Amino acid sequence: MDFMIEKELKEIVGKGAFGKDCNLVSFKLHDYMIGEEEWSYRRIFCDVTTSDGSHHNIMIKLKLKEYELRKCFESDLIFHNELILYEKIIPFLFECRGPTVNDDNVFFVPRYFYGRNNCSELMPNDLIVIENVCILGYYLSNEIVFLDNDHVTVALRTIAKSHGLSYTAKHKEPGKFHDIMAGIKNTLFAGNGHWMAQNGLLKKCGRRGVERLLERNGNRYRDHPHLRLLNELFDDAENTLIQTMAAREPLSVICHCDYHRDTLMFQYDECGRPFDALTIDFFMLHYGSPALDLSSFLYMSTTQRMRETHWHDFMDTYCATLAASVPPGVHVPGRAEIDAEMAATAIYGLARASFCLPFMLRVRSDELDSLAMSDDPVDYFLALGGDLATECLADIVQHLVDMGYTNVQSN
Repeated sequence: MDFMIEKELKEIVGKGAFGKDCNLVSFKLHDYMIGEEEWSYRRIFCDVTTSDGSHHNIMIKLKLKEYELRKCFESDLIFHNELILYEKIIPFLFECRGPTVNDDNVFFVPRYFYGRNNCSELMPNDLIVIENVCILGYYLSNEIVFLDNDHVTVALRTIAKSHGLSYTAKHKEPGKFHDIMAGIKNTLFAGNGHWMAQNGLLKKCGRRGVERLLERNGNRYRDHPHLRLLNELFDDAENTLIQTMAAREPLSVICHCDYHRDTLMFQYDECGRPFDALTIDFFMLHYGSPALDLSSFLYMSTTQRMRETHWHDFMDTYCATLAASVPPGVHVPGRAEIDAEMAATAIYGLARASFCLPFMLRVRSDELDSLAMSDDPVDYFLALGGDLATECLADIVQHLVDMGYTNVQSN
């Protein structure tokens, strides 16, 4: 492993990734971000010293070794999207933004050094080299799944600032903005449709929460009009996802589409309170409603109690930060428009949570039991997380129904 890393780093440094006319002097491996699972890529952390006396702390992303896993996680596509983001989208967005008045409105991403995505038989040598932001004081939350109010608030500000960059760029350079976005590969829809609609996955996983909600409070929800609409959306899962994910002008933005505890890193003050966050793993980039990010993040990262007590505060925080993040004259959606977007697209957040949340809450016994019980791969996901995951999904269904977030329609 050390020899492979040294060989790669010599080539990368020689190509000028860390400065012109430099050579690799030394490197040292480290272990950061303990506790974060590697599932879609491998990561290596190391210090690099170059011949001009510079020192860099970096993270190297590598594709998974196993071919079937690389194929399952669509490694070629997700590496393509992240490279497009670092090499084209971020420089363009920052250029459109221009200088900021204060750091409060700055959206920060790790520094990018080098990337390679040759694919095919060269796939094992593909990599992405970025700054290791742990050295800058950014860390994953200690919470395993759900975040507290402070973390959620800081994360929403980061999401809003990210969306603000899209609105600014669309205002200043609309043609170039859409040209660059055309380079993004769709990881959500394959040739045979959206992966969540295949094998009845969304319908079965979504109804896991519906059935538990009816067990808990059937008198209130059995004949609820929005629960009836939700079941109809599950029955027509493919069309539901197509409409939900479609661009909704003029409000669509570049969405991360996978905000949660493992894709957000926080910076903390001396009292241990988060005051800033940055985003990692831009694999599922998508052009669509800002509510795709809001709904998936909030349903994946908050408890029912937090949603009941702070939902409107969360929406107001997002809207206020969004308005403050753009120059004068750039239109951004206000609270009423965001509420309408949530009504039309928040089912995406439920879809993500119905699949991902049980996976994050799983224990080893879940995986063994579910693998033994059935040959149907959907049964594996239905068993993950046990009763806790089922309760959490019922909570999300209840919130979505109570809020009336079933107005899925083409824009």
